[in-house]
Amino acid sequence: MELLDWMARGGHDRVLAVQDFESGLQGWIALHNTRRGPAYGGIRVWRYRNEAEAALDSLRLSQSMTYKCVLAGVAGGGAKTVILADRIKNRNLAMKKLGQFIEGLNGVYRCGPDVGFVESDRIALQQEGSSFYTCHSENLRPAGEATAEGVEFGMRAALDFVDGNSELSGRTVAIQGLGAVGLPLAERLLNKGCRVVACDLDPTTAEKAKRLGASIVEPVKIFEIESDILAPCAMGGVLHDLNLQKLRCRIVAGAANNMLPSPEQANQLHDRGILYVPDFVVNSGALVEGSGFEQTGRTDFDVELRRIGATVSAVLQRADASGCSSHEAAIGMAREILEQENNLGEHPHSGREAEAEDLA
Repeated sequence: MELLDWMARGGHDRVLAVQDFESGLQGWIALHNTRRGPAYGGIRVWRYRNEAEAALDSLRLSQSMTYKCVLAGVAGGGAKTVILADRIKNRNLAMKKLGQFIEGLNGVYRCGPDVGFVESDRIALQQEGSSFYTCHSENLRPAGEATAEGVEFGMRAALDFVDGNSELSGRTVAIQGLGAVGLPLAERLLNKGCRVVACDLDPTTAEKAKRLGASIVEPVKIFEIESDILAPCAMGGVLHDLNLQKLRCRIVAGAANNMLPSPEQANQLHDRGILYVPDFVVNSGALVEGSGFEQTGRTDFDVELRRIGATVSAVLQRADASGCSSHEAAIGMAREILEQENNLGEHPHSGREAEAEDLA
């Protein structure tokens, strides 16, 4: 993989390689767009097959974060840090060193938690004075609850598009992953009268959902559940060709980032008549609340969260009118907004994203 070529194709501003021999820290910080405001994106600690796979993941995720910011009306761009988990020798020291790297960016990058980044990592990161770790203030509810609420509004918009009725009561929703978003999403849907079928690799977490009223199945079975909505809420890339053949849902709408391995899967879902709600459109609730509190000090973002549903409706209508997948429609909508900003001179040179290749 030629890194600079991938950056040019994706319209990225900067990619930083981060490494520290003593701690074993190795990874990438990708800054996709730093001209709309701070670049927002989480820190992912994961086992990658090689450095190239990690770098590409940072590029894809940071590009999606820019689209997420644009469509959610957040004054900022996208970023992502990915750390190769199996290279770490001293985790506490590695996070301290990472904090130093992030602090050195002087606020251009606002980081937060992502898959594999735990509370002890946050403490170590901030010990080195990383004042640009953006997490939900104690004045706000947990980030996962905000994301779950946004996903609910997106689900309602999708149901309204398909059935002309956004009512959740009596619907069946299959949730893959019961973590920070999946579990509060299950609780919200159960309280709305949904039948929830769910899975998680952690039996303790699955038991929590069972006590709330969810039916628990083996993880390998979740894609085969006959449902109104499938909500992937774990790792990305789960809707690959093999799992697509198993689907018995009418709608896919979940919180997992980059749940499609490539745009081709969006076309396959479209061809099969399964309505796909792009993850970067529907999973922006925590970003909306976290960035909004940072920029305004407000704690009530009900209007902005409801707007997620309106954006989903606009994307689905655009896709229907043009005969393209909803993924293509969402990317097109985000790029048009970026181009409009460029033409108005709001963010000089930001127009290159309009010509960028979709890496998602």
